[in-house]
Amino acid sequence: MKKVILLFLLFPSFVFSQERIVLIGNVFDGITFFHINEANIYNFSTKKYSFTNKEGNFEILAKQGDTIIISKPAYKQILFEVTQEMFRASFDIAMYYKVVILREVNVYALPSTYEAFKRDFVNTTLSNYYKIIEGATLSNEEKMGYAPSHGLLDLIPGKVGQAVTSPITFLYNTFSRKVKMDRLYQELVDNNQEVNNLPLKYNRDLVTSLTGLSGDELLDFMTFCKFSYYDLVRWSPEYIIVQINKKFGDYEYYKALEEN
Repeated sequence: MKKVILLFLLFPSFVFSQERIVLIGNVFDGITFFHINEANIYNFSTKKYSFTNKEGNFEILAKQGDTIIISKPAYKQILFEVTQEMFRASFDIAMYYKVVILREVNVYALPSTYEAFKRDFVNTTLSNYYKIIEGATLSNEEKMGYAPSHGLLDLIPGKVGQAVTSPITFLYNTFSRKVKMDRLYQELVDNNQEVNNLPLKYNRDLVTSLTGLSGDELLDFMTFCKFSYYDLVRWSPEYIIVQINKKFGDYEYYKALEEN
């Protein structure tokens, strides 16, 4: 009789672990704290999926032990195993960008190759300014389009310690889409580690320790901050703390105005 009673008591939890019920969560950007809509929520165990709504909320059938994959273009993929605790209340998931475009790229309608650009350039009438520039003859390196980019002042003869670059190469390196894209790609590669370190430089625990805020009020303040990935990649941890304190002063001021 005792064995029957014990089996009966364990039966509900056994059924719960076998049946899939609704898993509820919220997805947001870990830096800006803005909601991420249209993120794909995929249950790898059942091959079923859903999407987050405008508020970043999602629902999907799951059970303990299922593998959930959350993905969104430009963001790092999130993968986790469902636990029993996740069914008790809605839980938060922070996503972070894979890379950050650090500078705006202005694209000009120039010929696609250096040789074509040089051909069009030599048939263009230049201002009298270029008459004072020496060294307009292209070197073999410059003809291949790999000459280093110098500023306009570097073209003026007599500047100590600077090689004279032809105006053709200078303009090509300044305005060429290919050169700009190559430069931007290298900048992204150089800063990739900084992007990966952002969650360590700026997070909820840090903001709470500085402001004493928590819960919805903490979320409201971090949304108010509107720090960009570009800023946080460039800022040192010490300068981030300075900016948080500054923003917190502004936040309390505007909050006081609203209450009055």
